Order: sequence, then structure tokens, then C-alpha cells
Amino acid sequence: MTKRKRILLIIIGIVLIALLILSFYANSIIKNKIETLLKEKIPEHIELLYKDIAVQSLTGSISVKEPSIIIKVKDSEHIQTQLTMKKLVVGNVSYWDYLINDQIHIEKIEFKDLETIYFKNHLNKAKDASSSKKESKLLSSIKIDKLNIENASAIVYDGTKDSILVSLKNTTISIKDIVLDESSKSNLIPFNYKTINIAADSIFYKTSNYENINLNHLLFEDQTLTLHGFHYKNKYSKKEYESLLTIQRDYYDVTAEKLIINELALGKENDSVVFKTNLISIDKANAAIYRDKFEKKEDLRIKKLYSKVIRELPLKLTVDSVSVKNSSIEYSEKLLREYQAGLLTIKIIDAGITNVSNTYPSPERTVIIVDGIFMKNTPFTANWSFDINNNDDQFKFIGKVGKLELSDMDVFLTPLLNAEVKGEVIETNFTINGNFDQSVINISQEYKDVEVILLNKKKKKKKLLSTVANVVIHHNSGKKGTLFHNGTTQATRDHTKSFFNYLAKNLINGVKVNFIKKNNYVKKEKIN
Repeated sequence: MTKRKRILLIIIGIVLIALLILSFYANSIIKNKIETLLKEKIPEHIELLYKDIAVQSLTGSISVKEPSIIIKVKDSEHIQTQLTMKKLVVGNVSYWDYLINDQIHIEKIEFKDLETIYFKNHLNKAKDASSSKKESKLLSSIKIDKLNIENASAIVYDGTKDSILVSLKNTTISIKDIVLDESSKSNLIPFNYKTINIAADSIFYKTSNYENINLNHLLFEDQTLTLHGFHYKNKYSKKEYESLLTIQRDYYDVTAEKLIINELALGKENDSVVFKTNLISIDKANAAIYRDKFEKKEDLRIKKLYSKVIRELPLKLTVDSVSVKNSSIEYSEKLLREYQAGLLTIKIIDAGITNVSNTYPSPERTVIIVDGIFMKNTPFTANWSFDINNNDDQFKFIGKVGKLELSDMDVFLTPLLNAEVKGEVIETNFTINGNFDQSVINISQEYKDVEVILLNKKKKKKKLLSTVANVVIHHNSGKKGTLFHNGTTQATRDHTKSFFNYLAKNLINGVKVNFIKKNNYVKKEKIN
């Protein structure tokens, strides 16, 4: 080794030793500065504890071991938010960007084992007053290449008897290329980002005083939200629920094996929240809806039709299409104490909805098409459409129902009307045109051997009354399947009841026209 090389190595060694010594002192100085800043600058209503702070000045990294933060309501001992975690890492802060570009640039921020507790009922009432003060100006921008939250959990309390409002476990969040600047402050999420991925388990949300949502797993990746094991259910048993109510209200038990929202976009536009997706797919959903009408008052509030509900949503909604497959609906209704509830069942083989939106202009229509099975094995198709921009809430509902054994309806009719029906309705076709107030139904039916049986309390036939009832009805629509009964009638909507009550009222009025004697019928070719 030459003398020159030896001197160069000595100089390099001295420089490295000097840098290490300077780094050691710099680490100590920066750590003391941070600790002093945290003690002196944190407001009195915020408590910060931690086990240790480690600083690496050469790489611009800071690590905080076991930090915990308690945020109290101002001028109160009530805790509003509590955060604890195993470790917080802020990695590779760029001094160059800070000095030259007036920009904070951080390569990564990591939260490990973050636990969050939030008391919604302790929301700081002074917030509005403080938020109205002039905001301090930020640096030109803050850039974070990657933010990771690992194995997080959260609970939100609302201060009620069963006070958990929201909870989730085993949550992982990864966000890349975050930028906070003046342009992002008005966003729904107040920063811009390139990608965001979220995964969470055991999600709970209390939707009302009666119903909760439970979700086994949530995954948001590549702008697609996937929900596994969805369950929307009343938290009470039916018996407990009935004892709590004085006004009629449905009892829900709704499950879905999987729900996927594709190309999901959330944002803000002219101070309105925007929700967009090209497709929502629902697979293996089952909805059980029960209503107890025995000695319960009716809910007399005005019910909107779905066109108005969508039109008046407090957000801009654009759902291009919805697909529902392999699903079912059960509706049961109890009218008399001594009888069980009447039951209607629908199996949805395939259903599609297009243009569920309040952003499309007229004459674009929302269209719902359903292909399914009614009761045991009666096939049906339905086509229901409306224009949400029509202020009269005009709609059209077209239905075609295949062969129905009327005895299949006994599970619904007997508990409610104490009656049975026999015979077959071979085919039913109907079209309903209506609005918020009135509707007209055109109905065509082929049926045979129809008989009504009225029952006593012991479920025995009332012979005289049954005979009288059968005198006034048509037992057959025609001969050899070539005659249909055609009927046209009207229905006036009860504004305190739902659209489906309105639909049922139309069908009942149409069936009365076709089955009760002294109505005209027209010969027509059987519709295949």
C-alpha cells in the first residue's frame, strides 16, 4: 500500500468516525428536541405516553415504542379517543425536500398493532367553534410514499345501553403515494393517493335500536370491495321484539354469502358525496322478513316510492348494474294470535337491475328484471321500470306467472283468512301502469277447478258458507285452455304503505275482476 492510499484511508476513516460521532450526538439532540416538543406543545386535553423514542438522523427515521394517546373532551375528564399501538415507525424523512422544496417527504409510516377506541357520545362540542378559526397554513405539501397499518382493531361507542356502534378486528391498511396539499383539503378523504388496500375481519355495525350488521371479512383491493358473510339481523328474538313494539315494524334476517362492488369510486363533487360503481354482484342472499300485525298500530308515516327515494338521496349515486343470483325471499305475516304466520316464498334464480342512479337524465329508466320461482315451483318473470326524474313517480310493472297449484297458497291464506283454495291457475299475465297515487292493471288468466273452502277455528270446513262463496266465483276460465279471463281495474294507493303493498293491492283487485262472476271475459289464443 502506498503512502498516498494510506493517507486517503486514514482520512476516510476519520470522516466516518466523525460522522458516527456527529450522528450519535445528532440522534440525542433530535430525540431531546422531539421529547421537549411533545411535552410543551401538546394541548392539555391530550395525553401522550410512550416507552421509548429511537432516532436515526442519517436515514431520517424515527421509531416510537408502545405509544398511547388519550384525547379528552376539552374542559372535561371525558375521554373522546384512545389510541395504543406496539410501535410507530416514520422512515426515511427527506431533509433535501424539506430544505429545497418546502415539502415534507416521508418514505414510509407504519402503525403496528394499533388499537382505537372512540366515544361518539363524547364528541367535543367546542369543535365547531374551533374549526371556524382561521386554519394555519400548511407546508406546500406533505408526501408519504407508503403508509401501512398492521393488525389494527377499533371500537366506537355511542353511549347507549348496548353502546358498541362499530367494531372491527385484524385490520390491515396499505396506502401508496399519499399527497396532502391545498388541492386535497376539500376531498372526501383529505389527501390524494395512488392505491389503497384494506382488509378487515369480524366487522360489526349497529344500524338502529333493533338491527345490527355483522360481516365476516371485508377486502378492498384494486378498486373492488368484497364483503364475505354479510348478516343483517334483528338483535332480539321474535317474541322479545313483539313485546317491545306498539307500532307495526318488520323483523329482518338477511344474509349474503358474498357481495362484490366493482370499480368503486368515492369522492366529492360540488359539496356532494359521490358513489360510483359499474357493477354490484350479490350471490346466495336470503332475506326473511316477518311482520306481526296482531294488536299493533299501523305506521301511518307517508312511504315514498323507490323512484323518489333514489331521487332524494343525500349523495350522487351511480350504479350501472346490479346482479343477484341464487337467492331467496321469505315474507311471513301474523294477523291472529291463535294461528301461526302466513308465509310467502320467492326463489330468485337470476335478477338484474340497471341504472340505479340519480345522476342519469330523462328518459333513462331504472329497470329491474327478475326470473324466479314463486312458492313451491311456480315460475315467474317480472319487469319493473321507472324514471327517477319523474316527479309523479310513474312506473310500469309487467309480470308473467306460470302454473300455480292454488293449494300452495294455503300456507299464506289459511293463517290470515282461515280459508283454503283448490284448483290451478295455469297462466297469469299482467301489466300495471301507475304513479304515486293511482294505477291501472290489465290482467289475463287461465285457470280451472277453482274452489274456495272457508274454515272454522278447528280448521273444519264451513259447508254452508263455502257453498255460498263458490256460487259467486268462476271455477274455470274456459274450455280446452283457449279462453282467458281478461280484466282491467284500478287501485288507489294507501300512501302509508310500501310499494309492495301497492303491487299486492293491484293484483288482488285484478284477481277479483277475473274470478268473481258478472265480469266479461274475452276469448284469446293461449300465450306461450
